[in-house]
Amino acid sequence: KYYVVFFLLFIIDRLSKVYFLKKLSLGSFFNLHLNQNIAFSLSIPFYILYPLLFFLLVFLFFTCLKYYQEKSILIWPWSLILLGAFSNILDRLYYQAVIDFIALPYFTVFNLSDLYIFFGVLILIFKEFKFNKKR
Repeated sequence: KYYVVFFLLFIIDRLSKVYFLKKLSLGSFFNLHLNQNIAFSLSIPFYILYPLLFFLLVFLFFTCLKYYQEKSILIWPWSLILLGAFSNILDRLYYQAVIDFIALPYFTVFNLSDLYIFFGVLILIFKEFKFNKKR
């Protein structure tokens, strides 16, 4: 069931990035930015970044596999995080940068993959607080 949802989210993310690569801008809210750094434009040398990204993907994959085998609802947030990370890593491999295009004034520029990661982490935090509250 969720395969279709995640496949559609992946396609929407990839198409939005391709669109903004060609369009460059749609007003002040949507502006193309090729981010060669990591979150919040922090710089890390590529020989450190790429091995870290590889291990992150492996960790996320096996975490998703664990929750899939357990038939746990936690497959959803972990899969969102994996999906966002995978899409951004594809950008890095293909374009040598992550394609960001949503520009919030006085904040940063990000993309749909970043939102997937954010909401996945937010759900995990919410679940943790909810679980600890019941103890």
